[in-house]
Amino acid sequence: MAKPQTAFNSLAKAHLADAFRWSGATPIEAAAVLAAGLGMAIPVLLAALNGHTALGLLAAAGSLAVGRVDLGENFRSHLARLARSLVPAMVAASLAILFRANGWLTAVALVLPSAIAATISGFSRVIAVETTRFVVFLTIVSALPIPPASPDPWRPVVFFLLIVTGALWTALLSLILGAVLRRHRANKSGAPNEPAQSASLRQKYIRWKRSLSTLAGWSYPVRLLSCLSLAAMMDILWPSHHLHWLLLTVAILTGRQVEPAPVKTTQRAIGTALGVVAAGLFLRLELPLWALILLIGLLAGLRPWLRNGNYLAYSAVMTPLVILIIDAGRTPENGILVDRLAATLIGALLVVAANLLFARLTHSRQQPSNVERRLQVKGLS
Repeated sequence: MAKPQTAFNSLAKAHLADAFRWSGATPIEAAAVLAAGLGMAIPVLLAALNGHTALGLLAAAGSLAVGRVDLGENFRSHLARLARSLVPAMVAASLAILFRANGWLTAVALVLPSAIAATISGFSRVIAVETTRFVVFLTIVSALPIPPASPDPWRPVVFFLLIVTGALWTALLSLILGAVLRRHRANKSGAPNEPAQSASLRQKYIRWKRSLSTLAGWSYPVRLLSCLSLAAMMDILWPSHHLHWLLLTVAILTGRQVEPAPVKTTQRAIGTALGVVAAGLFLRLELPLWALILLIGLLAGLRPWLRNGNYLAYSAVMTPLVILIIDAGRTPENGILVDRLAATLIGALLVVAANLLFARLTHSRQQPSNVERRLQVKGLS
């Protein structure tokens, strides 16, 4: 019994070491940090100057949908990628408005589009990135408060415009900073690399269609649909426990590849726990408005750097940001923070359980049946 226990302890230590390891393999440019930080801080600052901080936080939410600056791209590729990132933000904001506060209908409007997005995500790498962005952003915006500072008929319109304006502002800022720094770099070392040629649309379609004829091709959609459905059901059955955070956790942690115990799940669980505690401390300090805006800009600016280096640290920074946006800057009760921590752990368990079940199912499908074994022994197969 000692040897299995020793092996388990070694695996656990290695797993935790991986969770806390800093990679930082790809350098992050200052432009990415500036675009992320100013993209969230400026809308909050402008709204706060006019006495509407909560509206500024809604606009800052749109910033989360925009990708980072990549100086390896040319201007046209950068513009195309930013344009693609705006589509998930607009669709997610529209769905959040149309099906808000409708009970089971809201859950269906969140789960079904996410399942459809997961199904088409295998078409290409670009589609995979944008559909993943859509699923995560949809879970965020569906929890955002519709602004109370506008007349009732216009509140959904204001909500949509704030989200899109925040995304457009960050995209524009990213484009300008990227163009300026690329020009500066080109003067020193030549033009940026052109993007590599990819497969044709027909080739991508054939490959995607072929993947859906296998069990592995349905791995991501089935696992995401199952976990999101269970999470939505819990949120509906126990509305007082603020389990919408469970949906967000599932959306982030469900990976395209099946991993029984992915390091990312551990990183997300530990990072979110630290982030929930940090959010509670920040909000209870009752920081002056200028300090709160500075904190938002700092945390947002750290996002691209930490995401590249360690997902645990990234989760610890993202959690206070999302809490600030969802709660519109109000100090949440201790019970809400505890519920969010519990929801993170439950979401991680759901994802791991789905991975284990699907891995087991895939393994059993790959094993030959008794009849096939007999034929193989007899040399008939």
